[in-house]
Amino acid sequence: MAAGNAKDKRKLLAEESPKTKRAREKLKKQLEDMERRITPQALEKKTIEIHRWIARHAHHRIVLRTKAISLFDENQNTAKLSHRVASLADQVRIDMQQTSDLSQRNVQPITATVLS
Repeated sequence: MAAGNAKDKRKLLAEESPKTKRAREKLKKQLEDMERRITPQALEKKTIEIHRWIARHAHHRIVLRTKAISLFDENQNTAKLSHRVASLADQVRIDMQQTSDLSQRNVQPITATVLS
């Protein structure tokens, strides 16, 4: 039954134009060519090139023995809030305040605000 559905879907789709077929074949050839060029020898050669580049540019490197580097800085440098997040935070704050005010008066809220 699944094969029948796939066949039905193909009937509903328009045929590829000759231009699209040529573009698909060209991309397919390019991908096959790239896959053929990725060999263990080519990877080894590129690794050697990278090591040579690093050695050639070693004089630009800075020794950081006195400085501690970490990926997580415990929120010392936080990102700025986007306008969207800030407006959502304000809306939540207002809703929480309204709910708190209603609960202090022992009144049930009639409607709830929906964030989109």
